[in-house]
Amino acid sequence: MPRRTARHRRYDAAVSALEQAAAAVTRDLADPAYNDQVAAAVEQRRWWLEQWAEGAPYLLCLLAQDVQEAVREREPLWPACPEHGDHPLFVEPDLGTDPFWVCERSGLPVAAVGSLR
Repeated sequence: MPRRTARHRRYDAAVSALEQAAAAVTRDLADPAYNDQVAAAVEQRRWWLEQWAEGAPYLLCLLAQDVQEAVREREPLWPACPEHGDHPLFVEPDLGTDPFWVCERSGLPVAAVGSLR
């Protein structure tokens, strides 16, 4: 069996990170009606990972943003702010390794991506 190169190992780790990110965003959605949107976003990010496996730490943030954009067509307030209910939360930072859902009105974090309830 051929040895895995460092590049292959990085890519394998990145794919694992992508699967974990997809699971986290799916938990936040809590609605299987959007599984197709999650799957489409995962496939787009899989291509992105093939180009830049070192970007794996940013996957959770990016995937949450991708899915939110896709879901917004049917659910413009997803995820709704639990405090105010009349606006969606947004992911912050735009490109970071520890993303949170944040209230646009108060600017305060509500929950880590993957922990929304």
